[in-house]
Amino acid sequence: MDDPIGAKAIGKVVEASVKGIGRFLGTLCMPAAEEFGLLLRDKVTQYRLNNLQKIVDKSQAKIDHQHIPITGNANPRILKEIVEESSWANDDCLQDMWAGLIAESAGHAQSNDDTLAYIAELKGLTAFQARLLNAVYSDPRCCSIKQPITLYEGSSFLPENPILFDIPTVLRCYPAPLNEIVPISKATHDEIVSDQTHHGIALGRFRPQIDALIARNLFGQVHYFMSHKDRLEFLPSVHGLDFYMRCLGYSVYPLEAFLVTLQHWCSLKGVNPFTYERKG
Repeated sequence: MDDPIGAKAIGKVVEASVKGIGRFLGTLCMPAAEEFGLLLRDKVTQYRLNNLQKIVDKSQAKIDHQHIPITGNANPRILKEIVEESSWANDDCLQDMWAGLIAESAGHAQSNDDTLAYIAELKGLTAFQARLLNAVYSDPRCCSIKQPITLYEGSSFLPENPILFDIPTVLRCYPAPLNEIVPISKATHDEIVSDQTHHGIALGRFRPQIDALIARNLFGQVHYFMSHKDRLEFLPSVHGLDFYMRCLGYSVYPLEAFLVTLQHWCSLKGVNPFTYERKG
């Protein structure tokens, strides 16, 4: 019988993807290799397999780049949770973050299950929140802190070089045309971004998501300066920085070590975090 829609070909592609992903997960956790194969066949659709394949490829790249030693004994519960949750993520930034958690857990012993807490954080993020978090914590000003470090209100820390973003920079963290979700009649995406008269309404559309990041302690505080150059100031938190580093694939402790690492990365790029000026 003819196969006009290529069902057999699609089936072969799906099977090859299942085997490839299962082989990768089995390498990370050899005792559960067979179970991962069954999980992928029984519960993950082609749409989710496509997402998961991208995440696995990103994970492998992070493992190779960071020279993460594979124990073959990663916690199977962590990998199961990541597979089930990350396979729904079709946003590139979120996929990068899921890949970081896989890479970070790849070098752990089976008894180490603290990555589960970061899975719970990541699965609750929107694409806008993920991009905003990465923009703030990757900013060189985030590590403009000298020893000894003093925490503000218990969990926030105050960079000497304030992390100020203008409103267009924040709005551009939304990964789709703004006019699809911001209720401004006949305004285009570019007009919403560039016209200051639209900024109050546009930012109001995202303020609940920003407030949710504060409530979850992923930011310490966010100060709004709507009447003075239309800017937001972000106060980072210990938890937010830890989460950001984990989602890059790094597990670094304590806070001082996080910041020293970020300062080292800045020095490799020839950037001084204490004098850095961002355009936007």
